[in-house]
Amino acid sequence: MISEKLLHYIWKNQWFAKENLETVQKKAVSIINQGFPHQDAGPDFKQAIIKIGGVTWAGNVEIHIRSSDWYKHEHQNDMKYKSVILHVVYEHDREVFIEEKAPLPALELKSLLSSQLLLRYSKLVNALHPLPCEAYIEKINPLTIEAFLARLFHDRMVKKQISIFEILHSFSEDWEQVLFYVLCQSFGFKTNAPAFEMLGKVLPFRIIKKHLDSHLQISALIFGQAGMLDDELEDSYYQSLQNEYLYLKTKYRLIPVDVKNWNLLRLRPHNFPCIRLAQLVEIIYNHRDLFTKITDFHNISYFENLFVNKIDEYWKTHYYFGKESKASDKIMGEKSFQLLLINALVPFLYSYGTFIGNEKLQVYGLRIPELLPFEENHITSRYQQIGFCAKHAVNSQALLELHYEYCEKKRCIDCVIGQKVVSME
Repeated sequence: MISEKLLHYIWKNQWFAKENLETVQKKAVSIINQGFPHQDAGPDFKQAIIKIGGVTWAGNVEIHIRSSDWYKHEHQNDMKYKSVILHVVYEHDREVFIEEKAPLPALELKSLLSSQLLLRYSKLVNALHPLPCEAYIEKINPLTIEAFLARLFHDRMVKKQISIFEILHSFSEDWEQVLFYVLCQSFGFKTNAPAFEMLGKVLPFRIIKKHLDSHLQISALIFGQAGMLDDELEDSYYQSLQNEYLYLKTKYRLIPVDVKNWNLLRLRPHNFPCIRLAQLVEIIYNHRDLFTKITDFHNISYFENLFVNKIDEYWKTHYYFGKESKASDKIMGEKSFQLLLINALVPFLYSYGTFIGNEKLQVYGLRIPELLPFEENHITSRYQQIGFCAKHAVNSQALLELHYEYCEKKRCIDCVIGQKVVSME
């Protein structure tokens, strides 16, 4: 089925037969300039220059599937459409009048479009396959794909930056709280991201800062606000945290996360919430000037020393409170560390650098993914298998953006690759 968005791109790129063009009113048409796409309210293309019936007109172009859509959208009541000089439609089913004058010149595209173009578009948007353009990838210039992926990576960073600025505003411009929040959010590693995100909101970092000298109190605040200290257990370490938290909870009038928000099922042992919370405790306790250290980029090893710490002795023999297990170090794995950099540190540095006008920090934020390996998961692996570049994390981040914002939403005609497929000879 034809879409208005497809017609926009057809007009923008002039993907139709232009010999002996004429309006439905039988007046010759010569397109000198198709105009510029207009994203705001009003006609679709501005500043077009078109010769109609021997007279050169300068004005706007409106695009519809059917000419009757003009009235369906009530353009006849909108002054912004008085300057339209040509109505471009797929199918002309009704004359359109502006102020009851002569009919608005209309160009019908139905008989001017390539059947192959429409067929390829239909195959893309109606395909059940998750990657409908797979068969065409090898026919597209690799430089075109590379440039598009670079743009997608930047789009992803900007989108994350906007999200961080919104968070910053909700935290009254407190960047240390934002850092704590994005760390919490990333420690959820998707399965428990919502619960960790709640923790980042209900535990003010200014309170943590008052207790940085005490490992016990930092642990009590984090586990307590996570809702993990409400049971009655015969466990001396648990009881010491519980007693400390009850004091701090009363002192600061804290409200914890409901423990029911945590997902404890179908997780690998090292992803259990208590282990991730214990790892977060070690980062905060061992690096009391974490904010300063994070904004002082050196290399990946430098950040590994910040984030990969030995866990507390208790957690070497536990995955949950009160349940002893076989001893293991439970240090954050390399893949988890890399995901933490990509999902927390990179957008944080990029956003903070933008906020304070520090271009060096912005560059650091964009450079880190170039130093990290390609992230292989069930989404990125599909694209890798059909020939997409898989050099480093910039590529995997770009492919995630491509998948979620274009392929999954069937926005093929907005995608540079989709546009190339549709317009192939």
